[in-house]
Amino acid sequence: GTILSRVGWFSMMILVGGLLASCDSTVRQIGKSSTESSPVVQTERREKHTDHTYGFTVKYYPKEYVLLTDSPIQTATQPSAVQRVRFQRKDLATGQVVDHEPPGLMISVFERSPERLLHEWLDSSGLVPPGSEISSVRLTGVKEGLRVTLRQQPAPNEFVYLANDQYVYSLVPYDAQGGKMLRSFRLLPDSSRAHMRH
Repeated sequence: GTILSRVGWFSMMILVGGLLASCDSTVRQIGKSSTESSPVVQTERREKHTDHTYGFTVKYYPKEYVLLTDSPIQTATQPSAVQRVRFQRKDLATGQVVDHEPPGLMISVFERSPERLLHEWLDSSGLVPPGSEISSVRLTGVKEGLRVTLRQQPAPNEFVYLANDQYVYSLVPYDAQGGKMLRSFRLLPDSSRAHMRH
């Protein structure tokens, strides 16, 4: 009689095991389909900034950053900017030392005299320090684009200058997030700001 009961016990275990396995796979499927239908959970929350006056947009920057457009800090060497935008982490932006905290990305806009080439303008503005590596940057709507890299220097050590007929845009990333924001920078097509000139 013992053999019979043992067989019964084994078949019971197999049954229970099978039930557990099938439950598990249904749970897994339900979980999977619900994440697929809502991709919002996985993407970072992003914002967009468009400046119609100066004709540029930053297609996305992380939600935890804020824009500071007040008080452009002028340095002696640089030409004076007509616009300066800093993308600053919110937790730093509220502090007292906000002007001394490096932003993730800083964008400055300078008036441009169209008869001068971009590298001449940079030279005369003192924006090409000795030891700079200069490479060209291509972007839609940009007539000339140059990247100035200073490998010997701690960040910020990469400066991207983009020029159209009216302005030179200077983009300085201070960290990896700034680099990502920089890559989402675009100039607006002329038509979208043609009416601003009149």
